[in-house]
Amino acid sequence: MKTKIAAVTLSILLFAGGLGLFVPQRAQAADPIKVILNGQLLQLEESNAYKSGSAIMIPLRETAEVLKYQTTYKGSTGQVQLTRVKETVDFKLSGDEVILNGKDKVPFQERIEVRQKRIYVPLSFFNAIGLIAAYDDNSGQAEIYAPEVAAGAVTGLLAAGKYQELQERYLSSTAAQQAFLPAIQQSWEAVAVSSGNYFGIKTTDSRRADGVMTIQSVLLFSKSEAILTLTVDTKGKITGLTLAPLAANEAATLPVK
Repeated sequence: MKTKIAAVTLSILLFAGGLGLFVPQRAQAADPIKVILNGQLLQLEESNAYKSGSAIMIPLRETAEVLKYQTTYKGSTGQVQLTRVKETVDFKLSGDEVILNGKDKVPFQERIEVRQKRIYVPLSFFNAIGLIAAYDDNSGQAEIYAPEVAAGAVTGLLAAGKYQELQERYLSSTAAQQAFLPAIQQSWEAVAVSSGNYFGIKTTDSRRADGVMTIQSVLLFSKSEAILTLTVDTKGKITGLTLAPLAANEAATLPVK
């Protein structure tokens, strides 16, 4: 169902620097790779993440458990299945694709490794199954976020009026990008005036195409609803942000050039 978008719309297409979901602290070169899942440090004792060539290898079972997946592995066929609620992820250790929910085939040809009877997958595997994953070489930190968590972080700062914190955490320091902070504030406040008090995120849907993830959330206000749309690249940078009330006759876009 297509959603009509109001005339009060903010569309931000940021420069290459983007708006980072990942704001890691710098680490020493000798430090092990840290894995952050939805903002929390994954405790790894005997199955640390590691580098294999240019790939960052992540322990599958430990990571999947925190993400609420149950892992099933059939050693005779090399078949692996992740399940949670109504979601399934199927793949083979030596395969070239990931099958989502039994029907959607996603090409995936990067090498999966087994060490001491543990399966390790490249960090990009989590992008393939619909999450947001990125690695910062300076900090030695890999981060994996669910789309709804990313949307919630951005919306939470907007709702709290923490526009400066939004800039410091997510916008680059270039003057060109900082100039659009007032536009972000104006757009949120305009939506809040017409829609009432903000209650939270009602639903979140996401899709990935050509290396770009689009996250669309329906925001619940006391008087009406609004749509927040984020676009995120393969490096975990938000390259677009659109905010608009629902049930309007027209849509207007303010592009960043």
